[in-house]
Amino acid sequence: MMKNLLVQFAFLLLLPGLSGCGGAKVLKEPEALAVTQSLATASDRHLSGTLDWVIFRDGPGTWARNVDWDEYLIRVQNLGDDSLQITKITVVDSLGTRIEPRQNRKQLVKGTKETKRRYKGEGLKVKAGVSAGTLLAAGAVTAATVASAGAAVAAYGSSAMAAGVATGLLLVPVLAVGGLVRMGNNNKVDKQIESRQTLLPVVLQEEEENSFHIFFPLAPSPQQLELTYFDSRGDHTLIVDTQAALAGLHLVQVEK
Repeated sequence: MMKNLLVQFAFLLLLPGLSGCGGAKVLKEPEALAVTQSLATASDRHLSGTLDWVIFRDGPGTWARNVDWDEYLIRVQNLGDDSLQITKITVVDSLGTRIEPRQNRKQLVKGTKETKRRYKGEGLKVKAGVSAGTLLAAGAVTAATVASAGAAVAAYGSSAMAAGVATGLLLVPVLAVGGLVRMGNNNKVDKQIESRQTLLPVVLQEEEENSFHIFFPLAPSPQQLELTYFDSRGDHTLIVDTQAALAGLHLVQVEK
């Protein structure tokens, strides 16, 4: 009888910890975000492109925790007297690699793992959200304070796990439930990405302005955004320089 009660108690303790770790999870209340000053902008005779903000892990505007990708908030405007089509948006990281947008959580995580391996080969460490001070200083945003409850829940779950092992309890069913919870979290994240993202190409009529949400795997200390568009005169690329605004983003600073 006592053993069964202990098993049930451990089961209940473990559920919050298992649901809060091991992957991205949609927040019950996304962080409010209001951008009052853009990070970087550029224009030519036909197109204006502005990077308003980058939603990174645990930063202003975040709607999920434990994410390994970025959501770029980009504003474009047709400055010409003819319609044009935005066909591609690319971010160039600090190693000069061009990174394409991804359409779902699995693709984003895979792309970030590729980036981490590439940087590790150069003796550099990549971690989501670190060294974001330059970005925060460059942009003007208002947002609620990011809560640290996630870390507390993870530690609580770990303590419960240790207690269960110490008493020799069988936790396989709990781990199975944890896997189902994670699957449910992943599905919710994918639905959010699907509903938020902008799929290219997008046509802009004369003087039309539009706002895009573009999801990228981690691009450490990105140098620039490349906005490729097509009009009656052919293909063009507008470069938005992000070196100053996003300097050091996701790059772990190695102490010398």
